[in-house]
Amino acid sequence: MTRMARIALPSLAGGPAEMLHSGIREVANEALRRPGTIRLDVGQPDFPTPQHVKDAGKRAIDENKTFYTHTQGLLSLREKLVDKLARVNGITTSVEAIACGPGGVGAIAATFAAVLEPGDEVLLPDPGWPNYRMMLPWLGARAVDYPCPPSAGFQPDLDALERLFTPRTKVLVVNSPNNPTGAVYPASTIATMIDLAQRHNVWLLSDECYDQIVLDGTWTSPANLAPDDPRIATAFTFSKTYSMTGWRLGYVTGSVELIDTVTKVLESNSSCVSTITQVAAEAALVGPQDCVGEMVAAYRRRRDLVVGILRDAELLIAEPAGAFYIMADVSPAGLPAREFAFTFLRERGVSVAPGTAFGQVARDAVRISLASSDADLQEGVGRLAEFVHRGT
Repeated sequence: MTRMARIALPSLAGGPAEMLHSGIREVANEALRRPGTIRLDVGQPDFPTPQHVKDAGKRAIDENKTFYTHTQGLLSLREKLVDKLARVNGITTSVEAIACGPGGVGAIAATFAAVLEPGDEVLLPDPGWPNYRMMLPWLGARAVDYPCPPSAGFQPDLDALERLFTPRTKVLVVNSPNNPTGAVYPASTIATMIDLAQRHNVWLLSDECYDQIVLDGTWTSPANLAPDDPRIATAFTFSKTYSMTGWRLGYVTGSVELIDTVTKVLESNSSCVSTITQVAAEAALVGPQDCVGEMVAAYRRRRDLVVGILRDAELLIAEPAGAFYIMADVSPAGLPAREFAFTFLRERGVSVAPGTAFGQVARDAVRISLASSDADLQEGVGRLAEFVHRGT
C-alpha cells in the first residue's frame, strides 16, 4: 500500500485560527494532568446541584420530555423567568423578549452575533472575562479594553472609558458583579455607563451571570435604571446561582426586535437548549431558594478567610463584594503572572488563573476562585503567600 501524499488543506478562518486559547483553560488543563492539585483556578462551584433540581431532570427523562422546544425556550420556563427578573432584578419584560441559550456564554455569543458586523468595536472591561475577546474574531469585530484599575478597587475608570468611544463603537459590555475581580459597581457608575451608551447610541450588554452572588451591599441592573431603553440587553445563567454549570442554560432579555434576531442566531447553531435542562431550571426557579443563600453564605465566609490570609501577607488588592473570586498581588515574586501561575502549579501543586488571562490591567495579579472548599483555600492560599515571598 502506498503512503498517501500529504494533502494541502483549504485555509482556516484567520480570526479563530490565530486567537489564543483561554488563559484560564490552559492552566486548568495543566492542573488536570497533575493529580492532587489544589484547584483554585476555575469558576466551578464545589456544591452539587440542589436535589430538587436533579429530581426534576430525572422526571423529565422518565416523562419523555426529551424533544425539541421552541428555540427561545419552553413557554412555561420563560413565564417563570419573567417573574424571576421582576422579583430579583427589577426588570420588567415578557416571554417574547427572552431567549434561552447554551449557558451564559451561548446567550452572550448569540447577542454579539445579533448586533456586530465586521469592523465594529466592543468596549470590554479590563480585567474581564476572556471569552468576550474570544468571541469577537469570528465576528470580525475588535475588542477595545477600558481600564478597571486595581488602585480603584477594580471599578471602571469612567473618564478613560468615555475617551475610548469612536464612530466604530457598537457595544459597551458591563459586568457587575465582575469576573475576575468580584467588583460590584455602584448605581452611580451604572447610571454613567448607561448615559455614555445613550449619548453614543451603542448597545449596552450587561453580563449579570453572578446576579445573585452578592457578598456585601446591593447591586443594580442597568435595565432596572433605564427600563425603556431598547439598547440594553441583559444576560444571565443558571450555572452559578444554582450550581448548574454542566447543565448549560443561560438566557438573555432585551427588546423584542433584538431577541428575535438573537433567536435566529440560536436557531442556526443550537436549535434549542436541552429540554431536560429546561425542566430542571423551572424547578430551580420555583423550588426552595435556601440553597442559594447557603452557597452565598459559604462564599462570603471563604472570602473573609482568604482576605485575612492575603492581608497578613500584604498581597490583598481589593476585597470583593460579589461573585466568587478574589485577585491577589503576586508582583513581589518578580515573575510575569502567566509564568508565576505555571511555576506555582508545578512547584507547589496549586492552580490559580494568571491576571493576564483577563487583560493587562491585572498583569501583576492572579485570580483565586472562592468556589473551592475552605480547607483547599486555607492550604492553597497559604502556599501562595509563602511562594510569593520565598525570595524576599
